[in-house]
Amino acid sequence: MGTATPQRILVLAIRAIGDVVLITPIIRILRQAFPRALLTVLANGASARVLQHNPHIDRVVEIDRETERQLSFPVRLGHWKRFFAQLRQDRFDTVIDLYSGPRSALWGWLSNARNRYGEDTRHRLRGFLYNHRVPVDRDGRHLIEQKLDVVVPLVGAIDRSLARLEVYVSNEEVQRARHTLSALNRKNPRLVGLVPGAGSPWRVWPHERYAELGNMLVKQFGVNIVLLGGEADRSLCESINMNLTEPSLDLSGQTSLRELVAVLAELDLVIANVTGPMHIASALDKPRVIGLYGAADTVQYAPWSPRAVMITKGKPQEAYWQHVDYERDYQRLLEITVADVSKTVSDVMKEWNSTES
Repeated sequence: MGTATPQRILVLAIRAIGDVVLITPIIRILRQAFPRALLTVLANGASARVLQHNPHIDRVVEIDRETERQLSFPVRLGHWKRFFAQLRQDRFDTVIDLYSGPRSALWGWLSNARNRYGEDTRHRLRGFLYNHRVPVDRDGRHLIEQKLDVVVPLVGAIDRSLARLEVYVSNEEVQRARHTLSALNRKNPRLVGLVPGAGSPWRVWPHERYAELGNMLVKQFGVNIVLLGGEADRSLCESINMNLTEPSLDLSGQTSLRELVAVLAELDLVIANVTGPMHIASALDKPRVIGLYGAADTVQYAPWSPRAVMITKGKPQEAYWQHVDYERDYQRLLEITVADVSKTVSDVMKEWNSTES
């Protein structure tokens, strides 16, 4: 492989929640390749909490860019001086910058690690901050496949079929989630979670359709509906709840990220837009997942799990990662009907029944 065996590895994953979920296969691969190395992952805010309880990671370092932006310049400067001093003090010999952004490229360079791996982005200048620049072909490839490319020069050939998502929940978190869900008056054991929000309005399937879908699920299958989302999704979930014929459990804005992870782990089915929670659900052991997609994300951010299904009206040639036509992408999402989702749910229910019989 051309370099000494890493002893102290720093993985930089400064991206949103779903992006961090999608790098968990790389974490396992690094641990398997270097079982004795100290493995640290640096991530931002709630994204870092996705990695809690991961047995392949020795330490998770959480930064908070949102809070940082609110600080005065002198305070911010002092904060970053201490941060970089700590990076150098940790004496990392290997840095892997999985998202190869301008900030993370600089941080990797400032860490003084002798081996710094990142995507070959010399056309954007920051690529010169890596001394191991890896060409990555993004077109027509899933994000996980792209990120695996970054570590191949370090770990050698990778069997991509073995790459799987991993998000872990503690026993204590499981017990709290079960207590939360006990608020439902459950006539049927099946729990279906609806995640109607998204980080972008262009990824939000209409809330009226979520309500119609919820009523269909209750009437046809007798399931219990759980509404999930962050603080920003409360009004959306309230609108859906008002239009449901049977009361649901609306947890929007009422759970921390770790509590949300634990609740997702207790559900039988999750129906969601392209969001971090959708990828989290795909990484857990139990729920089946149905993801509602426009067109642009159907390759790079497709569900990466045998238990997850993608519904889309997009065409393969519309799956792109640069210069997205958001209006066209949204129109593809709007082409998905309640009947389309209902049909997929029926298929999942048939699988459940055949497994239980």
